[in-house]
Amino acid sequence: MPLDSLQRHRLDIPAAGGLTLALHRVWGDVTHPVPVIVTHGTSSNAQVCNMLAQVLALEGFDCYVLEWQAHGESGRAEVEPNFEQLAQCDVPAALAAVRARTGSAAFWVGHSGGGLLPLIHLARTPEAAEHIAGLVTLASQTTDAARSWRNRLTVATAAVVTQLLGRFPGRALRVGPENELKGVMHQWFGWSWRGKWVGHDGFDYMAAMKGITLPTLSLAGAGDTLIAPPSGVERLFHALGSADKTFVTCGTAHGFGEDYTHSRLIASRRARDEVYPLIARWLTERASPR
Repeated sequence: MPLDSLQRHRLDIPAAGGLTLALHRVWGDVTHPVPVIVTHGTSSNAQVCNMLAQVLALEGFDCYVLEWQAHGESGRAEVEPNFEQLAQCDVPAALAAVRARTGSAAFWVGHSGGGLLPLIHLARTPEAAEHIAGLVTLASQTTDAARSWRNRLTVATAAVVTQLLGRFPGRALRVGPENELKGVMHQWFGWSWRGKWVGHDGFDYMAAMKGITLPTLSLAGAGDTLIAPPSGVERLFHALGSADKTFVTCGTAHGFGEDYTHSRLIASRRARDEVYPLIARWLTERASPR
């Protein structure tokens, strides 16, 4: 089935606080009963993960690409959220909307911060696990971005620039297609600087990971030296309590064609040939065909 045979439709879904979020459905011949929610990371929007969603749709999955509030075509609240508020607002809204359409729990596939959102939500709301069939995270981590002095200087500089501008200048720095919310970035900068994943109220997220027992596939880019170093992705992976979990470093030492960087892990031709099939196989093995 060619890409142009897929159907696409934007759903405007309600979220807490009167927000409306954009959820882009992509589907073809749906042969799997478990739908898939795909979402982006910081400084990004749906365009970064559209190709992955299309490939999964060609594999028979009913796919939904979520754009966080204040990103892409989603609405913007009067008060800007931080990472934790995004997780507790956008994640349940997307899960509820997909469940209402399909009657099923959903797989969650998230790049970078998009993989952190369901983990934050699950840590705070453990009962939400019944609505998630499994997790795939690509380059998602919170503790290891500032391990070296060079990286610490980069993180500190980015934090100062974000404070001065009121936004993280993702477009200007070519990190992604959008600038990022100050509250979101400052939480991530703080986690990176301290090397601890702690909430605004002192909640220990890393300790809470042992209570998350969902099937999980965690992918790291071997060439991702700043935003999501493999050591940080693996640290989070080991903290999870799941008995069905798999960690893969996507690099030449592990049979891949390149040492994937943060962005190329989700959006590159080679990822489409090497990384996407890995994700599709993992999902298919955990979704019974109709």
